[in-house]
Amino acid sequence: MDDYTKITTKFCQPHINMMADNSSCNDVILKLPKSEFNKFQSSMVSNSPPLGEFNMNILGAGLGLVLVFYVLGYGLGRMIKMVNL
Repeated sequence: MDDYTKITTKFCQPHINMMADNSSCNDVILKLPKSEFNKFQSSMVSNSPPLGEFNMNILGAGLGLVLVFYVLGYGLGRMIKMVNL
């Protein structure tokens, strides 16, 4: 029965061997049943927010700050221009 998914990676522990190189790494193979792998994959996908979703409060605060600094800079620029005639 071959209903397993194999996940292969290299596992290195440099803190054990100070002169760590490729020879201090081990290949690790994790065998998961496909049902467990599907559960894991669906839980990871469902936890991520959908694309294009954002907090309106943050957007409003950002746009408000941009507007405040624009008006402040514009006003100060006009005042400096009037003084330096």
